[in-house]
Amino acid sequence: MLAGCSECTVYEVLQLDCEFGVPHNPFVRGRGGHCILDTEDVNYICGILDANPTLYLDEIQSKLHDTCNVLVSLPTLSRTLQRLALSLKQTSVEALERNELLCATWQAVHGDIPAEYCVWLDESSVNNRTPQRQSGWAPMGQACVRHTLFIRGQRYSVLPAFTCAGYIALDIVEGSVTKEKFITFLEEQLVCIEFLFQYVLNAFLQAPKLNPYPGPNSVVVLDNCAIHHDEEI
Repeated sequence: MLAGCSECTVYEVLQLDCEFGVPHNPFVRGRGGHCILDTEDVNYICGILDANPTLYLDEIQSKLHDTCNVLVSLPTLSRTLQRLALSLKQTSVEALERNELLCATWQAVHGDIPAEYCVWLDESSVNNRTPQRQSGWAPMGQACVRHTLFIRGQRYSVLPAFTCAGYIALDIVEGSVTKEKFITFLEEQLVCIEFLFQYVLNAFLQAPKLNPYPGPNSVVVLDNCAIHHDEEI
């Protein structure tokens, strides 16, 4: 048989399908002991994992006992997560300041601004561990081990300002970007305050990269980073 089972099994499955419409008897009591976790407990597990997907099994066990007064073993929790189609995988990081509602509101209010009007500002950082790959291949049952240095090295931050036509300003600073460094980047690279003050003296300084609205490069778009919340900015 192509199915790899006996003829009796095939006839039994066909009979169950004719009687119940499914290839099994839905009224037969399942094997194993009584389920300790009910629907509310399972929903609670889904809720805490949705809020913090990096919890360990013992942490889920502790929260379940403290909140729902239900004590289960770690293997039971592992089987429950498997039934919920939840698997352990590499974590991707998303900024805590990100707010989907504010993004949607901004797009609804300012969505008619042409893209060539916008200048996008963002920050990024690199160190010696940035180019290291976070996944790899290994035989089944064996860990993927890659020997490398654990030294992070010096941290550098990149401050770019880019438009539809490409980058119009760029600065690389040592360490993390602070509010003071960000304001300095705005003053010296984009707004060029010295040029505005000394234009009367015909000083040969860098011209501003921003233009009055409406027009190209007239709308500066920032994310919800904490250092962007300043009146001077």
